[in-house]
Amino acid sequence: MSQNIKMIQPIALIILVMVIMQWSGMEYFRYETNLIHDNEWWRLLSGHWVHANWMHLILNACGLLLCLYLTAINWSIWQWIWRVLFLSVAISGGFLWLHPNLGWYVGFSGVLFGLYILSAIETIPNQSVMSYLLLIFVVIKILLEQFTTLNLDSSDLIGVPVLVDAHLYGVLSAFCLIGIELFYRKMKG
Repeated sequence: MSQNIKMIQPIALIILVMVIMQWSGMEYFRYETNLIHDNEWWRLLSGHWVHANWMHLILNACGLLLCLYLTAINWSIWQWIWRVLFLSVAISGGFLWLHPNLGWYVGFSGVLFGLYILSAIETIPNQSVMSYLLLIFVVIKILLEQFTTLNLDSSDLIGVPVLVDAHLYGVLSAFCLIGIELFYRKMKG
């Protein structure tokens, strides 16, 4: 099997799951604080896999493909899945803790920002210029979203406001995951 096909398979699977969930109806999967408190725990994960509309899904799918294109990261399907699951739960944890009054949320962009950080850092040895440029771009975008009034989001395209804190939580979660992986490697020997 060609290396390019092998690299795209996990991305294709993630996008396929998003399409199936979107087609099934976002109301069953979106992050909703009150329903999570009513023991609908799957929403901690699934809220990141459904979107406000098909344009929103397409933009996030393109962002996922762009991540692969820019970094040429070669994670196995399981490496992709556990990273996406970790980021989803961590971002949702941030919502529960820091946004207890959040009504609902959908979208993959927070996870996507985390994946950009994880893949850029991992590919520094192979392509340092692109990896560092990607890291700088993500950090600048986060800083601009958090500390300026510049409109850098896609809310006009997707028809709903963008919760930029999801991007921040995705980046912070990625750095936490890197710390956990480094600690685990050190403990392992």
